[in-house]
Amino acid sequence: MAPGRHTAPESLRARLAGLAGPLVARLRAAYPRWGDGLRLGGGAVPESPATRVGAARARRRRRRTVLVAAALTASVVALAYSARPPAAPPRRPTVPAAAPTEPTPAPTAAPPTVVPETGEPALPGGPLLGVDQQAVPAAVSLTLLGTRDWRHWGGAGADSVQRKQRGTGEIQDPGGPRLEHNAGKSGLTWTDGTPTAREEGTRAGVFQRGAGKSFALAVAGSGDLRTVRLFVGVFSAGARLDVSLSGGGDPAVREVALARGDRFQQYVIHFRAPRDQRLLIRWRALTVTGGQNDGVSLEAITVS
Repeated sequence: MAPGRHTAPESLRARLAGLAGPLVARLRAAYPRWGDGLRLGGGAVPESPATRVGAARARRRRRRTVLVAAALTASVVALAYSARPPAAPPRRPTVPAAAPTEPTPAPTAAPPTVVPETGEPALPGGPLLGVDQQAVPAAVSLTLLGTRDWRHWGGAGADSVQRKQRGTGEIQDPGGPRLEHNAGKSGLTWTDGTPTAREEGTRAGVFQRGAGKSFALAVAGSGDLRTVRLFVGVFSAGARLDVSLSGGGDPAVREVALARGDRFQQYVIHFRAPRDQRLLIRWRALTVTGGQNDGVSLEAITVS
């Protein structure tokens, strides 16, 4: 096994001694009178009592000996240096390779929202009719729900009607005898009304008392898909909602069982009808419990 880096100085001295030892021995044998004073590297030599010529010759021999010893020493040093093992290159810190990442999928764009213009069908097709019942919230904004048109009954007398200031006029009400009430469940608000421009939360409405009494409304068709919200109630009565298209087809019917007390409903009607047809709505009291003011009520309607 090759010696380690820490043993290099000792190996160099051993090699120098092995190479220079024979040379010194030969010099001592050749020059016995001053050989004892010879030292590697130009040590002092005592003066010889020889003649001038002999002294000069002795000096030349000493000079040659010193030069030879120096050349030999340089060769040994060069040989020892070339035999040293190369220094190991400095280590660089290892950077762990980054784990491959899966490409992030591109976000899927949402389909564009179709905003129909008046008279341009948003969803062209044949007549359509559907009715759902939803809970009645504590507050209802007719302005937000009735983007096309809305109406509200009561608040300034049984014959008073509030409507959207710049509505389309799609809502049709034939009128008739009515009574006013202030027992509604929802606080009705608006900011675009006429004749009252703004309302912060009225509970007023109109009603008819007695079995068989009803309210009839209509919404003009346009060929577009429309959403109608109807806010009605019963006062200790059983009632029925009939919804149909004037062009024919099966009607949609919803009933409220007879029970005491005041109850209010929100019906959401989706329909599509041609321009020359209408959505027909009838809200009728079937039976009453016998009280003086038992019957059906009408509060508001919106179209969007």
